[in-house]
Amino acid sequence: MKFTPGTEIVELADGMYARLHENLTNAGIIIGDEGVMIIDSLRMPSFARDLKDDVKLITDKPIKYVLDTHAHWDHSWGNEEFPDATIIGHKNCYLEMTDPDWNSEWRSKIMSSNDPWSSEANLVNITPPNLTFDTSMSIYIGGRELEILHLGKAHTSGDIFIHVPSEKLVFTGDVIQKERVPYLGDSYPHDWLDTDDRVSELPINRFVSGHGDIGNHDDLMEARAFIHNLVGETINTIQDGKGKEEAQNQVIESMTSRFSNWVGFDTMDEKFGDVYTKLTAS
Repeated sequence: MKFTPGTEIVELADGMYARLHENLTNAGIIIGDEGVMIIDSLRMPSFARDLKDDVKLITDKPIKYVLDTHAHWDHSWGNEEFPDATIIGHKNCYLEMTDPDWNSEWRSKIMSSNDPWSSEANLVNITPPNLTFDTSMSIYIGGRELEILHLGKAHTSGDIFIHVPSEKLVFTGDVIQKERVPYLGDSYPHDWLDTDDRVSELPINRFVSGHGDIGNHDDLMEARAFIHNLVGETINTIQDGKGKEEAQNQVIESMTSRFSNWVGFDTMDEKFGDVYTKLTAS
C-alpha cells in the first residue's frame, strides 16, 4: 500500500495504528466495529485529507471521532475536514481554539514562516471540539476501552492523554516525547511537573507522541526527568537572583551531558527564555 510520502503506519495492536510523519506531526488511528477514531487531525486541511486517504487504505469504515490532544495548530487545524465526526477535546482546548488573539497570533506566525503550508493557513476555518470534558471520559471502540484523561496543564492548558489499558499504551500529544525538546512557549512549567508525575504512574509500556518515534516506559521517565531538571534548575537560578542570560548558561550546561543528543536541544538558548519568564512571573 502506498501511504502518504514521509509517513509510516505502525500497527500497535489489532485495529490500532500510529501514523508517524517524519519531522512533522503524528496521528493515531483506531478502528472500531462501526467507525474510526482519529487522534489529531494534523496541521492543515490538506494534511487531514492525506490522513483520510491513508485511513481508506486500511479500512472502509467512516471516521466518527476526532480527538484533539491539544489546541496547537499542527494538531488541530485539520478539524474542518471532518464535518460529520464528533470532535473531542478538553474544555481548555476549546477555549484556546476560540480565542481570537490565540488564533491571530498563530496564523500570523505560520503565514510569515515561509513553510510549504504557510499560504494555506490564511484559508483555514479553525474548528474547535464540539464535545468537551473536564477531567476524564471513557469511550469504547471495538470492545476496547479508551480512557481520555486531562491530568493537568503542561504543554498547554488543555492537554489530554488517550490511555488504552488493554494494550498498556498511551497517546501523549506533545507533553511526553521520545528524546525531543517540546515547544515551551505556551507551557505551564510548575503544572507540567505534577502532570508528568501523574502520567508516569499510568501502567503503560509504550507511548505514541505528537512528534517523533514511539517510546517505551524508560523514554517516558526520561521525558519526565527533562522537565523536572529544566524547571527545577531554573527555579534555583531565580532564587539565587541570577538574570536570564546567566541562568540560561547555567541551566543548559547542567543538562548538556544528559540531554544534548535530544532533537531540539541545540536551540535550547532560544527556548529557555519562555520558561525563565514564566517562572519569574509566577
